[in-house]
Amino acid sequence: MSAEVYDVVFLGGGPAGYQGAIRAAQLGGRVAVVENAHLGGVCLNRGCIPTKTIKASVEVLRQARKGKSFGINIEGINPDIKAIIARKNKVVELLRGGIRHLFKENRIDLFEGSGRLAGVDAVEVNINDTLQRLQARKIVLATGSRPARPGIVSGDVPGVLTTDDILEMSEIPLSLLILGGGAVGVEMAAIMAELGSAVTLLEMETRIMPREDAQLAEYLQSMLKRRKVKVLTGAGVAKVEGGSKVQVTMGDGKVLEADRLLLAAGRAANVEDIGLAGTGLKHAAGPLKVNRRMETAVQGIYAAGDITGGMLAHVAFAEGIVAAENAMGMDTEMDYRVVPRCVFSSPEYAAVGLSEEMARESHPVKAVSFPFKSLGMAQAMGDWEGMVKLVVDGKTDQVLGGHIIGPHASDLIAEIALAMRNNIGARGIMETIHAHPTLPEAVLEVAQGAMGRAIHMSPPERG
Repeated sequence: MSAEVYDVVFLGGGPAGYQGAIRAAQLGGRVAVVENAHLGGVCLNRGCIPTKTIKASVEVLRQARKGKSFGINIEGINPDIKAIIARKNKVVELLRGGIRHLFKENRIDLFEGSGRLAGVDAVEVNINDTLQRLQARKIVLATGSRPARPGIVSGDVPGVLTTDDILEMSEIPLSLLILGGGAVGVEMAAIMAELGSAVTLLEMETRIMPREDAQLAEYLQSMLKRRKVKVLTGAGVAKVEGGSKVQVTMGDGKVLEADRLLLAAGRAANVEDIGLAGTGLKHAAGPLKVNRRMETAVQGIYAAGDITGGMLAHVAFAEGIVAAENAMGMDTEMDYRVVPRCVFSSPEYAAVGLSEEMARESHPVKAVSFPFKSLGMAQAMGDWEGMVKLVVDGKTDQVLGGHIIGPHASDLIAEIALAMRNNIGARGIMETIHAHPTLPEAVLEVAQGAMGRAIHMSPPERG
């Protein structure tokens, strides 16, 4: 078995692995990446990009259906799910090829096979039943995650889909139950309802998006209902039975039936079968523990991305880069204070920082909301549902949190995140001239409101 020697070996070529590898190569390291499936990991192949590509098709469908209100008459509007999935696959393949090209440009060696740790300084790769040993001065574990299966669903059950499965659908189910009212469940509910499924969303907590701002979560729930998504909260599930129809027995004994059931109840870190036992790294079934330098308990072994429990691609990007820099001798720490959270539902939801409820536990709070229906650009676009909410410290005027429902919420949240990261308070946002007419003017409006200088709010709405 031949041995190659590398400065850093990344076990996994997803968001943390590929961005970390490129950063390590930029710093002059000899770098290898081991990937047993496709470059880009869950995000590119079975998560962020596929779902957003499908959502883009769905948005075209939604706009076409609204054509008459814009003075455009369009006949015969129907989704072609096979063509939608084919477009999704084309986009994914294009972006995979882009990462492969970046590896070549940065002289990163890619080993396409199943890898596992062989002690604390080596990785063994099984490539077509041939083992290759890679000696490594440092190792970064970036093996990602997989869809979690709740205990009530063991093994493959006919009619039960994971979030991986539904991205390869060849037909649109007439009826769909979705288990989980978090980001993924809400996103898929909006997509599938627009495609024509009768969707029922099941959430065991008292509201969807239970860890987000209550006002905005309730607004989003009302918007889903308006789009004919049936939302059941406080909905514990006792049993799932598959077949030509899926039957879900609720905790109260009520039985729900649908063509398909989608599991959207979280993800599990891939910590099994990667050789952890031989390194002395202790782990339970859950994510690996790391410090802010992304170091594990074993010197020379780092971990980044979903394997550490973050489950957000943009966090994985940052963690992979931090791990790479430390593996290459720098001294870098992760800063988790400002992490945007986005749900690509219809309308979109995005947030950063504290909810109003959380902020009030430790700060004097000013919370200001501005509806998109009062914004010129939103009215011109015909997309005016939603609002922007800013949570501000009442004494310092520093921004504690931002929450947006509406068009391009995932883009608009960046301004608030930038302000928080760089300690630019509500005054700094207010005193920055925003182009007109644009959607970011809604962020300007809430900043003005927080400073007592609202222009397009009547006096009772201020503060």
